[in-house]
Amino acid sequence: MRLSRLLGFAAVGLAFALWSPRPMAAPMGPATWGNPNQSWGTCRPVAAADRALVAQYRSHRPIFATDFANAGVLRSQWTLQTDDRSDLKSCRLPANVVAAPGGLQLRTTATSACHARWATGSMISTTKQLYGLFEASIQTADITGLNNAFWLVSDAGYEIDIVEAHYPNDVHTTLHDWHPGGGAVGCDSKCACNLAAGFHDYGVLWTPTDLIFEIDGEPVAAITGVAGINQAADIRFATALGDVAGKIPDNPAGHQMAVRTLRVFAKQ
Repeated sequence: MRLSRLLGFAAVGLAFALWSPRPMAAPMGPATWGNPNQSWGTCRPVAAADRALVAQYRSHRPIFATDFANAGVLRSQWTLQTDDRSDLKSCRLPANVVAAPGGLQLRTTATSACHARWATGSMISTTKQLYGLFEASIQTADITGLNNAFWLVSDAGYEIDIVEAHYPNDVHTTLHDWHPGGGAVGCDSKCACNLAAGFHDYGVLWTPTDLIFEIDGEPVAAITGVAGINQAADIRFATALGDVAGKIPDNPAGHQMAVRTLRVFAKQ
């Protein structure tokens, strides 16, 4: 089922009314491309046309929107994950995904149910969408060592990492090809701010030719030549403790990623 059929107009209208665009707290530094260009995706400079196109999409009514306030709705629209990966310093448990009046919480807790001492949260949408603008208002956790992730996984075998944020100001955006022999192309950007101090809108505008990554409506990176990513994708949110995100505190429990809204806009 496509996302456009998931919610009635009343629910979309409510979430749309609760959201308002916010200016960036501080400018992002230039994107540093850490992966080589690929035949299925090539980095390119951000252009003024990207900024105008993102603004145009954000001014429209979304086809899907949620504020994650209702636990029953959350469980009907998302599959809460259970895993215990040896390459991570935390497992993921459904109990760590919490719908609350203020939005979604991906909690970090102590646990004795996994190989690690800690548990975090992960979830996958039950529906998929092809192309459009995908944007979530996220407050990242205020500790190093925790990966704060929002991404898409396409039926075509590609993963679009909209954001992997690491405290205090590091943002990774990456396109992965999970076919045999595939690779990745992506970048790292740093904000002159503390991203955990408040909510920021992280998004990707996915068109038949380009991926435009944005924060608070401002494009920060772009990948072109993505015509092969032409099948619908599900939406994923997760946190995980791992050395890739920095030094893990002795007690990371109680430090969480929060998601206030998710909005999806159809291809124009």
